Amino acid sequence: MKRTARLRSVSRRLDHLLSAQHLATPMNPGQLSFAALLAGMLVRWREVVTVALATVFVALVLSLVLPPSYRTVASFVTTDAGVQLPRGLGDLAMQPGIGGLASQLGLGVTKDPSESPAFYVALLNSRELLTRLVVSRFPDPRSEAPGDSADLVELFHIRSNDRARAVEIAIKRLRRKLRSNADLRTSLVTLQVDARWPSLSADIANRAIALVSMFNREQRLSRARARRAFLESRVTDALRELRSAEDSQRLFYERNRQWQSSPTLLVEERRARRQVETANDLYLTLRREFESARVDEVNTTPVITVVDEAVPPRRRQWPQRTLLLLTAALLGTVLGVLWGAARELLTHWARLNPQEAGTLRHSADRVRGEVGGLFRRRRGRRNATPRAEPPA
Repeated sequence: MKRTARLRSVSRRLDHLLSAQHLATPMNPGQLSFAALLAGMLVRWREVVTVALATVFVALVLSLVLPPSYRTVASFVTTDAGVQLPRGLGDLAMQPGIGGLASQLGLGVTKDPSESPAFYVALLNSRELLTRLVVSRFPDPRSEAPGDSADLVELFHIRSNDRARAVEIAIKRLRRKLRSNADLRTSLVTLQVDARWPSLSADIANRAIALVSMFNREQRLSRARARRAFLESRVTDALRELRSAEDSQRLFYERNRQWQSSPTLLVEERRARRQVETANDLYLTLRREFESARVDEVNTTPVITVVDEAVPPRRRQWPQRTLLLLTAALLGTVLGVLWGAARELLTHWARLNPQEAGTLRHSADRVRGEVGGLFRRRRGRRNATPRAEPPA
């Protein structure tokens, strides 16, 4: 009875399988199904894991070999200077409702656009300032001696016999390592510097801000000096004109003691007095401007204030080992899956096309043999070269 029941069970299973095969859609024998592809990849799970681990290992080696990069952030604030507007627009920008919007956009009625934050951002990226940074001497972080210093050409390991070319290469590298941006509402300029050593990144940022302050001071001193020289010459001319007008008025009074009784002399007297008053007003105005220019020339100070001084960072910006390893693990898994899928597809193609697969395998073996023979010949030539014996 038991044997009969087993035979009936096996018969029913065979009937079910035959009916399923009969009802199933016929498949092209040259087509690889997704299930077969997945099964082939699972069979090659060791290769998938090997590719993933190799990718993670390469990422780990790169994180240990690549030079670190440290980022320093510094900031300074400028005076509230905007772009000068025409007279009508300047009066409109002073209205209560529009003044706030104009200040947010960095516009105003001030007359010096070189004090705007956008100007300092452009100055930090200018070739002149970058050249001064490159040729500046910094404490050498590679040396333990406190007095050793080096410029950025040496610290960037630029090897060139042409000094100008080396400076140009250093400027290009420094421009990639330096980023600046400005907040027009607060006039705050932020500077970021990346360098291989934390102390060097802080020194570069502080030196850049010092050069900006120095440039600002030189610019203002030069402007005040030129203005003072111009006003000095104008004051001299105005004083000469005033004295000439006063001498003419004095001669008029000396020659015409009874000028009150003559209408013609009354007109000439008014003309002479008006010339003296005009020359006197011009002289006083120029004299006040001249004294103001002298004060500006002596008391001109930088208009930037350091908010955050650059300090050496404690943690490196790159490479971030944890993030790099996680990314490598994900990428390695994807590459491993692609490798397994490619191997399975290649195996399926070789199974369907044995003649082409044999030809391809023969060509690959031939190329491998030729490359190996080339290396063996080079090794043989190297070993056959006689070595010079040391003198007795």
